[in-house]
Amino acid sequence: MTASTRRWTALGALCLAALAVAPARADVSGPEIVGFLNAQRAAHGIPAGIAEDPVLSDGCAKHNRYGAVNGILEHGEDPSLPAYTPEGDQAGRTSVLYAGGGPWGAERNPFETAPIHLHQLLAPRIDRMGAAENEGYGCATTLASRNRPAPAADVTYTYPGDGARGWPADQTARELPYTPGELLGIPEGTRTGPYLYAMFDGPDLTVSDTARAAAATLTGPDGPVELAVADNHTPGLEGFLPPGLELIPRSPLRANATYTATLRADVTTEGGSGPQRAFEHRWTFITGQFENAVRITGYVLWPGNITVRAQSRAPGAVVTLTGPGTSASAPLSADGTATIGVDRGGTWNACVRSGGAGSDHRAAEACQTVTIPAPIASNPAVVAGDSPFTVDVPRRVRAGRRIRLTVSARERFELAFRLLAPNGRTLTRYPRTALAGGRAWTFTLRVPARHARRGRSVRLRMTIVTGGTRHAVRRTIRFR
Repeated sequence: MTASTRRWTALGALCLAALAVAPARADVSGPEIVGFLNAQRAAHGIPAGIAEDPVLSDGCAKHNRYGAVNGILEHGEDPSLPAYTPEGDQAGRTSVLYAGGGPWGAERNPFETAPIHLHQLLAPRIDRMGAAENEGYGCATTLASRNRPAPAADVTYTYPGDGARGWPADQTARELPYTPGELLGIPEGTRTGPYLYAMFDGPDLTVSDTARAAAATLTGPDGPVELAVADNHTPGLEGFLPPGLELIPRSPLRANATYTATLRADVTTEGGSGPQRAFEHRWTFITGQFENAVRITGYVLWPGNITVRAQSRAPGAVVTLTGPGTSASAPLSADGTATIGVDRGGTWNACVRSGGAGSDHRAAEACQTVTIPAPIASNPAVVAGDSPFTVDVPRRVRAGRRIRLTVSARERFELAFRLLAPNGRTLTRYPRTALAGGRAWTFTLRVPARHARRGRSVRLRMTIVTGGTRHAVRRTIRFR
């Protein structure tokens, strides 16, 4: 094993802790995952036909079980912890891993915004793989077997492939301990154009050979695009990528536009000790709409209407309320709220929609059921004794249910709060906002499924500023 290979294995597939936790869903088997990956690779001209290895897939499933039982996401397993197995330990050390995320499909996989992980999944020489997604954890072996025969002639593979259509025009890369962009001066969390991947192979190349970019361009309807370029010699990436490089547009591309990329690279053969060979490649792809997401973050009931708080990545979001009375809609304002009149109590459905045909963003929707008391009446703040405010937070909530809390104050006040997992990770954040006094403000908080299980708990940290005084409220909420 070369030094380069050892470094790759040590990092393996950097744990993807930054992926959002997805709602509970059916497990995905090794044959399904490998089949999806083969279809995705084939669609872009990357060698497919990877064989699913049942033994490796079983090891992945065991490693996922280990992660779920112990609540950790690590490549190696500790023999002293529950659910340890030698097979799971070996699978974890040769795999890309994730918690939540997804889904797997024939066009995309859970690592689309994790460049180092994704590049490993696309490595041309992978010939055999094990994989599993179970109990909210996922695993796919990228380092266990890279013994595919070499091609008969030099070839450059790209992702997206030449002629790809509907390609994402932007992305925000996230992975641990860093993304390639962070190593090139692009701060964590920056919205960039889509990473463009290139991999080189040839009749006398190996998985330990290295590529160094000589030149790279990306040109679109507005002319040249400023790029950052990562390769096998970028400090911090040595040995982590298959022989190849990544082109990173520093800003989002235009939606629904054609782009042409070119590159020149020198590949050093024989594990870095042999001669160099030049590769040149040119390809074109067409972007689609921007990624989009909407979510409802809470609502407040007023006499005769409801104020819905929501977030939308696309502009022009509209909130629609349907139920036992008259349906109505209102645009989401700049402050992220929409107030809609309600003429009857009962169960209503509030939906936020944005994007779609004729826009630069994909269509997205989020809905929430709201129970409105009948008759609709004012709900003034009830302040006991000399306390300037009241907070009603449940100590226990049924598993799977949302958390509803009510805050009120005599005078105008400012409120901010966070809902935290036991490990301190923020699940929900409500930024500091000024609210009117003399009324009760109700917030309904959605908790990710993995944290809303029976026996689990979350922590609420709230700050209230009223009458010039800052108050802190701390609560632990358990699911029963």
